Amino acid sequence: MISIIDQLPKVEIFHEWQSPALYELLKKKSVPVLLKGLVKSWPIVNAASQSDECLFNYLCSKASPGLVNTLEAPFSTNGYIFYNDTLQGFNFERKQSSFREFSDRLLSFRNRNSAFLSIQSAFIDDHFPGVNIENTMTVMGEKLRPRIWIGNKTIVGAHYDDADNIACVVAGRRRFTLFPPHQIKNLYVGPLEFTPAGATVSMASLVNPDFDKFPLLRNALDNALVADMEPGDGLFIPTLWWHHVEALGEINALINYWCGGSIGGGMAPPYPHAAMLMSMLAMKKLSPSEKKSWKEIFDYYVFQESDEMAGHLPQDKRGIMGEINEKAMERLKKWLISQLQ
Repeated sequence: MISIIDQLPKVEIFHEWQSPALYELLKKKSVPVLLKGLVKSWPIVNAASQSDECLFNYLCSKASPGLVNTLEAPFSTNGYIFYNDTLQGFNFERKQSSFREFSDRLLSFRNRNSAFLSIQSAFIDDHFPGVNIENTMTVMGEKLRPRIWIGNKTIVGAHYDDADNIACVVAGRRRFTLFPPHQIKNLYVGPLEFTPAGATVSMASLVNPDFDKFPLLRNALDNALVADMEPGDGLFIPTLWWHHVEALGEINALINYWCGGSIGGGMAPPYPHAAMLMSMLAMKKLSPSEKKSWKEIFDYYVFQESDEMAGHLPQDKRGIMGEINEKAMERLKKWLISQLQ
């Protein structure tokens, strides 16, 4: 049976990705791009291609002593990592185990009506030192800390990150359904402060879409793209693009790199997300006409729709409207802290 997702347009595919200026090109395009075969030469991809057992033998040989954090969801969830029915909690449990115990359990779950088990967003240099050295991807730079995701047929609802992302499939297959940032209004966003895994998620399922409950989801799907990935493929996801992720194999592994933002470690605070929350706090009780007026002010000062915002002022009188030095930045931060108090 063909699903709605099957009928969506595919992301652009790059077969040639060796250009040293690739990241600049990707940022300029500012849309998702499938980098076909980007990491097919990785030793870990080669191990996974031989068998699931070879993949885990490779990782176990590198694993640090100690425990890994895992998520475990019952079979009744169909692998969808989400809230529970009352929205007072989640449909999974957080646990810890040795990596060997985790891998043995995951292998035993294959082709059975079993629980859904995963490790999510674990720093490789913390948990599998050496894997990051033997398997490198430097499209976005050489100093990024890769993270690994391992599990069975889990599904993560549509969410966004505040950094550019290149996700590389190591084992299994993955399907990403992607939405541009402006589709936030059609994705029925969940709570900001209470999330399954840190990122705000859409409350509308793409696996079994309920268009009676979420009618605007059709508009979002009209603007969606799909990337079907195999081992060795990489996917560039621009900052703030929503992505719904399905792991389609009995055993799946993915390594990703974030660049920029708070999650990618490439931006000093304050972060745009914090500024958004502060703005929500400040604007909450204003009248509609006041909010409309402040939107004009924000467009002018914050989003700088005019390149000549301070062009009429002498250089030394532009203040924060021009280039701001570190001393002025610290002074402004202290003033903002005083306002919150």
